Amino acid sequence: MVEHRSHSGDVTDRLLAGIDADARRAIVARSRRRSLQPSQVLYRTGEQADRLFVLCKGSVRFSRLGSTGREVVLGVLGSGDVFGLGSILAAPIEYMGTAESLERGEALVWTRDVIRGLAEKHPELAGNVLHIALLYAAQFAERHERLLSRTAEQRLAHALMRLGSRTGTPSASGIDVRINNDQLASLADVSPFTASRLLKDWERTGTVNKARGSVRIITPERLLLD
Repeated sequence: MVEHRSHSGDVTDRLLAGIDADARRAIVARSRRRSLQPSQVLYRTGEQADRLFVLCKGSVRFSRLGSTGREVVLGVLGSGDVFGLGSILAAPIEYMGTAESLERGEALVWTRDVIRGLAEKHPELAGNVLHIALLYAAQFAERHERLLSRTAEQRLAHALMRLGSRTGTPSASGIDVRINNDQLASLADVSPFTASRLLKDWERTGTVNKARGSVRIITPERLLLD
């Protein structure tokens, strides 16, 4: 079960680790709180990385187009996740993917000039951003390892369980995950046909309930595959 954190002092823990309380408040005060709408694009691949985001609530899909023109979902971010990391670098770079809000939410946003100025005053900020980037790199490495060593069913189950734990919304009968078949297939590195077939199989056994643009996890223990 996921509990979305709504207080800025909680959601900024990863970004502001090791920084004292007074400095944390000062850093958060330099941000702008932004409301997010469903399907709102926050930035696109190739645009200059000029903003740093901390997601307060909601979920954001991070993706880019593959060489075949098909969208590749690189990850789905939830409350407390930090993105737009390249904005803190000295040399301007481009965003590596497209960030799109999946539902109504809220984020704290710092412009590049502001976050770089704060990092000069609080060097821990730059170190924390590097640590977050390394965590994301480790997740991509783990995903590649699963592609080589796990079955399609195991990869899809893992992707759905991870989404449920990080961005799911508890309901009376399960955990709702806002994602469509194609996006889930891309995240699990399986074909859309395979994802659709497996979801139908799980629906028949009462493991999930599929609706347009979302999946409700009903019995998560059945997704715990060896």
